Amino acid sequence: MTIEKTFDLAVQNQKKNNFQVAENLYNEVLKINPNHFGSIFLLGALSIKIKNFDRAIQLLNQAILIQPNHAQSHNNLGVVFLELGEVQKAMSYYQTAINSQPNYADAHNNLGVVFNKLGEDQKAISCYQKAISIQPNYADAHYNLGNVLDKLNKHQEAIICYEKVIQINPNYADAHYNQGNALRELGEFKKAISCYQKAINSKHNYALAYNNMLFTLLYMEKTDSKYYLSKTREFRSSLKPINDDLLLKYQFNIKPKKLRIGFVSGDFREHPVGFFLLDTLNHLKNNDLELIAYSNSQIEDSLSIKLKSHFTIWHEIASQSNMNVINKIRKDGIHVLVDLSGHSEKNRLPIFINKPAPVQVSWVGYPGSTGIPEIDYLIGDPFVTPENMNGHIDEKIFRLPNIWVCFTAPDFDVQISDLPVIKNGYVTFGSFNHLSKINDEVIFLWSKILKSIPKSKIFLKTKQLNNSYLKEKIISKFKENGINLNSIILEEGTSRSKLLNSYNKVDIALDPFPYSGGVTSLEAIWMGVPVLTKKGFKFASRTTESIIHNSGMSDWVANDENEYVKKAIKFSTNLELLTEINKSLRQVALESPLFNSTLFAKQLNNAFWEMWNNFILKV
Repeated sequence: MTIEKTFDLAVQNQKKNNFQVAENLYNEVLKINPNHFGSIFLLGALSIKIKNFDRAIQLLNQAILIQPNHAQSHNNLGVVFLELGEVQKAMSYYQTAINSQPNYADAHNNLGVVFNKLGEDQKAISCYQKAISIQPNYADAHYNLGNVLDKLNKHQEAIICYEKVIQINPNYADAHYNQGNALRELGEFKKAISCYQKAINSKHNYALAYNNMLFTLLYMEKTDSKYYLSKTREFRSSLKPINDDLLLKYQFNIKPKKLRIGFVSGDFREHPVGFFLLDTLNHLKNNDLELIAYSNSQIEDSLSIKLKSHFTIWHEIASQSNMNVINKIRKDGIHVLVDLSGHSEKNRLPIFINKPAPVQVSWVGYPGSTGIPEIDYLIGDPFVTPENMNGHIDEKIFRLPNIWVCFTAPDFDVQISDLPVIKNGYVTFGSFNHLSKINDEVIFLWSKILKSIPKSKIFLKTKQLNNSYLKEKIISKFKENGINLNSIILEEGTSRSKLLNSYNKVDIALDPFPYSGGVTSLEAIWMGVPVLTKKGFKFASRTTESIIHNSGMSDWVANDENEYVKKAIKFSTNLELLTEINKSLRQVALESPLFNSTLFAKQLNNAFWEMWNNFILKV
């Protein structure tokens, strides 16, 4: 066979992903002609595919020695160095490729990826737009442009980009998925669900699409519990367990003096999960437990450092394979493994299907069912998971005596001002929840309250309000319900201390539905602001109910929408009661189960030991 026929055969095999065959054929060519440019360059590209980066660098540099201005070789070296995390080198090679070939769309797109990683969003946008101007049907460039726009809260523009990607390639699963994410941010839940389903149809084991679909269903008022649970089970069916022969055997002590408790989360930081954990871990570590963290995030902040101090061992697992993480957990001899994410971002739910630990628990991060039968328990309480709440959760519920979480008070002081209505002469209702929770039904009910109470106002504050489209959408929804602009106060998100201080402008906090508040309700109470909630039908609908009962203010829980309105009117006219609450609520809350981390840690410690003893009885 001639050199050229051998080369052509190698190219054909590379196109078919027969990499080993192609590599052998290229090597045959190079034995005869060590400077055969095509073989050197394409073998370099193949080496990138199989992640043999050292070999790729050697071959591509060899190609450049033969053809110094070969743009594709420079571009491919940029790809290698970006994979290796050497961003500046990657940028240099992409720029050289563009200098050699100004209309090289791939290099412009790849340079955009570098700028995106560096947080230089406008430069990234310019690069993607240049790539698209050269090659209008460049799906990846449209997709990358959509991602940057979405990151900048330009969700509508991002959706247009994703739609273009899907026109070019209807089976581009990631475009369907990210379009779903953008639609969810805009409150278009049904459309978002449809996008997630299309992503799953294109990529059947698309765990993230299932995660976000299930999270989105929590926001929807009329979600059928059977449908929700069917989707959690579909998610579980899409996961493939690792062959147990490839995994370490359990190495736990069956009769330990101290239980080894593993916590898996991507949220050991300034995040609701971090706020729930901090004080609890501080007291929990002093019990007969050893605490081990498996952190699925490389983000570190001041809270991460504090959390780290409460763990005996801290593992970074973000870049590790599921098999490596499972083996690490088994090697650590974990007795009880706690998932702190559920279907939220940065979860590692797939590891749980292989039972890395003999007892597995879901807690804190997600108010719903995971759909994973290998998770033995979901931690609840008498209010978020009452005895009669059947058909919403698959896991066995372990009810703590008072409340399912305990909050850590902010470590900075924010003074509580006098009741705003006294100086304003009108009642201000407020909600600092994510806008996705404030749906049409919520706005209708809140508007009814505002129309029933002369001069009253609604104050919304959240980071989503920096999007002008969402701001106008909220205003128009209230207008449709007869509420004019003078009755609406909107503020963008701020630092946490400023956000807490903004509660001094609120007389009564209104809880949304069906996805109730958690941290927002606790922060309102800490700032002396009572929260009015409506009893819900699932875990996510009952979190504020539990918080209110545990603060000793059960009268602030309405049984239905009519009672919600009646209570809002009744409480808003009782200035004596509101003044008393304003002055006393923080101290009452700090002494209640909401903030009593000593009591909560004791109850959680008892729960872990009971779970372990239940397991031993079955062995």
